[in-house]
Amino acid sequence: MKTSAQLERRRFERAPLTATVEYELTNSSSGPSRVRRSMANISLGGLFISTEEQIRAGTRMVVRFELPNRHRVIAVSRVCYLKKGQGLGVEFLTLDDEDRDEIQSYILAMKAK
Repeated sequence: MKTSAQLERRRFERAPLTATVEYELTNSSSGPSRVRRSMANISLGGLFISTEEQIRAGTRMVVRFELPNRHRVIAVSRVCYLKKGQGLGVEFLTLDDEDRDEIQSYILAMKAK
């Protein structure tokens, strides 16, 4: 049986994106309020954050990042999976239409290269 993270990887096309992502855990009462890390790729379903932090699957967070065209995205998300020593697979739970369109445009532009 496939996990939801494995199914998500097949459902959405990914594109590389090296950018700073800021995230804030929403179901944690301790630790820093906002953390900045690098993201490695993006899809319409979510993104991958490069970090050695171990945040368990299911943890909710708000992510903030800027696409190369300077469009700023803010989305409520959750950790889908952890790749120990590499990073976190994060799924978007809320993404407005404009943000979705901008991400899709970026992915299509990267695919055309």
